[in-house]
Amino acid sequence: MNSVKVDKRLLMPVLAGFFIMGFCDIVAPLTGNIIVNDFPSDSNVYYLPSMVFLWFLLLSTPIAAFMNRHGRKITALIGYLLTCVGLIIPYLSGESYSLGWLFAGFGVLGLGNTFVQVAVNPMLATIVPGERMTSYLTVGQIFRNTALMLVGPLVTLLMAFTDNWLNVLPVYALLTVVGGVWLQLTSVPEPRSEVRTAGLVDCFRLLRNSRVLISAVGIATFIAADISINFVAGNLIDTSSSILTSTGFYACRIVGTLVGAWVLVHYSDVKYLRWNMGVALLLCLLLIFVQTPLLVYVVMGVLGFVMSCVFATFYAVATKAVPEQANGVAGLMILAISGGAVACPASGLLIEWTGVNACGLLFPVACLCYMFWAALKLGFDNNK
Repeated sequence: MNSVKVDKRLLMPVLAGFFIMGFCDIVAPLTGNIIVNDFPSDSNVYYLPSMVFLWFLLLSTPIAAFMNRHGRKITALIGYLLTCVGLIIPYLSGESYSLGWLFAGFGVLGLGNTFVQVAVNPMLATIVPGERMTSYLTVGQIFRNTALMLVGPLVTLLMAFTDNWLNVLPVYALLTVVGGVWLQLTSVPEPRSEVRTAGLVDCFRLLRNSRVLISAVGIATFIAADISINFVAGNLIDTSSSILTSTGFYACRIVGTLVGAWVLVHYSDVKYLRWNMGVALLLCLLLIFVQTPLLVYVVMGVLGFVMSCVFATFYAVATKAVPEQANGVAGLMILAISGGAVACPASGLLIEWTGVNACGLLFPVACLCYMFWAALKLGFDNNK
């Protein structure tokens, strides 16, 4: 039994990085809120989340190369700085802000978050034993989901007292500054020698393996479905507090992560994924027809629960398929996050074409159909 203890003085500022990592995902519920309250007839709003997620496709590999030369801590701190700037830019525009300010701010936020995501996961690997990495990554996801869970109550509270949702941005910017100062004051060890980071070509070569290909597309569709569901859900309820739908979703995801961490120790990850995706598909279809606000909140909560372990399962399947190329799988994972860039434009166009907000859910339904098929396919291949 391994008796190596994790130094909590190193662990906590790194886990705070997962909290800051979640700031890119707040763009989806915020975009839904922006459409309802400020730009109900401007279809350009649908592309706001794309400004965040495109960076993962374009710059994850160059940033990883930069990290190899300059270190994980410096890379994370640069990400924190850019994240803070990206959050402040729209706030400085004032209450009469234009979409241009939002596009600029969310673009810088996405750039900063790419730096953070590339750096924080391997930073955690330097301070925890390898055999306990999965459990600590699970804890990191809880921190990330907490950041997302808080955005709804914060926006609702600030709207009630200040009548301006933009005031939530300096709150998250201040938390980013605190996280950056904390990390700067912490002596996080850097590995003496870096394994060559997988380049873009190396990552794409892994797609020749069918299990890696299925899993990579699974991660892309999961991110897209996640963003799309939280973007559309806020438009299903015609109240000023509709953004709270994301609160129930991410609160139940935290519970689902804890339950999944136990279940996956005892049962097949692919089989667990199959059941969860089957339920998620039925719930997403149900959400199209639900009109009662209470039912929307309940369905969103259960959706959050069953979608809690999807990312980890696809990532684990891909890693086990080519264990000798774990760096390449990690690079592919970051690239796949860019799937979130198509989520809001796709759902937004469906809403425009049909004139029905609930029809925006047809896009995540298609994503969930793929993930359900992928779980069946991966399970079938396992049984061969």
